[in-house]
Amino acid sequence: MAKQIYNGSTDKRIIGMKIMNGELKEEDLNGYLESLPDVSANADKVTIVMEKMDKKDSPVS
Repeated sequence: MAKQIYNGSTDKRIIGMKIMNGELKEEDLNGYLESLPDVSANADKVTIVMEKMDKKDSPVS
């Protein structure tokens, strides 16, 4: 893969298969990931309060 922006799927299973099949070099993927901007400052903090469910309240699977 030449020095271009990676436009494929971001699913790690597909990326792993592309690396195993030789369609994508791990070095190219690492270079792409390092070129991404750090946008962590844009993240919002999310707090989730979970209540413990009794066995009788558990959904039927």
